[in-house]
Amino acid sequence: MSEKFAQQTDAGPTKIDKAKVLAALRSRGQDGRADFVDRQLPDVIDVGANAGLLKTLGLDVAELS
Repeated sequence: MSEKFAQQTDAGPTKIDKAKVLAALRSRGQDGRADFVDRQLPDVIDVGANAGLLKTLGLDVAELS
């Protein structure tokens, strides 16, 4: 798997491409949240550093990677 899209460890992904997060949010009709994520987070999201935000958004990072 390309590092640009997701970096995986035995515990799960450590980084994920922001485009996957945006696509997941938009597919659920959460365009406002997607716009917020797009403005606030880098192109490659550090899952550990942003775990709280991703959980609040209801995203399962394992499913996105």
